[in-house]
Amino acid sequence: MSDDLVTGLLPVLGRSLDLGFNVFDVMHHGLHEKQISNVFRWLLDPEQTHNLGDRFLRIFIDELNRVSVGSEPLPHGSYLVRQEVNTSVGGSGADIADLVLESEAAVVVVENYFTSDGHGHSYSGYLAFSVRDGKHGAVVLLSRDEDVSLQTMGWENAAVLTYGKLAKRLLEHVGGDRAYQRKNPDAYAFIEQLHRKFVRKRGRVGDQEVLNFVVAMCDTGEVRRYQEQPQEVAAERFADDLAVQARERFGEGRDLLQRVKGRLSAFSEGPLRRQLNATRREGFVRRIDARLAGIYQWTVNIDVEEESNDSGQSRLQLKFGPSAWFANERDPSWTRTVESGQADYSRLFLTLSSVKEVRQSTLSIQDVLDGLGPADQRLHDEIIALLRGN
Repeated sequence: MSDDLVTGLLPVLGRSLDLGFNVFDVMHHGLHEKQISNVFRWLLDPEQTHNLGDRFLRIFIDELNRVSVGSEPLPHGSYLVRQEVNTSVGGSGADIADLVLESEAAVVVVENYFTSDGHGHSYSGYLAFSVRDGKHGAVVLLSRDEDVSLQTMGWENAAVLTYGKLAKRLLEHVGGDRAYQRKNPDAYAFIEQLHRKFVRKRGRVGDQEVLNFVVAMCDTGEVRRYQEQPQEVAAERFADDLAVQARERFGEGRDLLQRVKGRLSAFSEGPLRRQLNATRREGFVRRIDARLAGIYQWTVNIDVEEESNDSGQSRLQLKFGPSAWFANERDPSWTRTVESGQADYSRLFLTLSSVKEVRQSTLSIQDVLDGLGPADQRLHDEIIALLRGN
């Protein structure tokens, strides 16, 4: 395998993971269980505007019967679909189920949560509610992700149905139905986006993106893999080889970040402290440390006397790599940031929390790796300019 395959392909693979347009993302829908419960209630009700009739309801019952091994199959038929139903019986405290499907013969109680977790609801209470009138009862965990380790307190007996599996079955059902698509273009587009949200978890890959991938394969000399047979085996071997290289590169990247942190900390504790104290006054720099964890760990904190605050948080910070990216792109604590198109994460970043500003340095990570000499004033000058400017 080419040594530069990961470097050559990573930008192409990254672009192909762009979400593209999806109504769920635009509306921030599906971020709360009530929102996704609304979607599934709409799909399960044969009378709704999707014009599917009972097709999704039948898919739901079929999937429930498939995963309920050893149980009597639930019948198809006309089900009343209700939302936010109190399942408590006998005067006990309220226990609200997200969805309840009820027919003359059966009752299905559905707890919807992003993971297959009862999260405090009573499985036995749900089950008792479903069979209270002598009907065929069933309890379902509807979730984005299945994690059996979370299913305790009776929930290990619940049937688990995932958003992705149901969305996949639904799209398979209507994907070849041209008449339905022509008559219901908006509903079909919604179903397709539901599938992309929870099955593909990204937007549709366009021809240009795929072409970029093929070109990268050519540039790295890996295009010969397309001649190998069978292609399924060749694809698996390629993925395995790429994974091995990616793991090695990821580990090397972490080691490099740690070396940068060590060198930047040493420079800050020595020359930079002396430079800042000489410019302002002795004792201006109160403390320097780099003890943060997680996404913040690639940060050097510089406490300075006039910038201290009641919370004890460092007002000045030097950030690089993942910590710089997070502060500039994701952390809402910073309101004055570098525009994404202008941000260069091969460089250091300075932050000043008193004004919630992130500023890009002229110094690069490579400069730190090469070694900053004791007479190098660049970081000093940028810090002084940041303090004076604010």
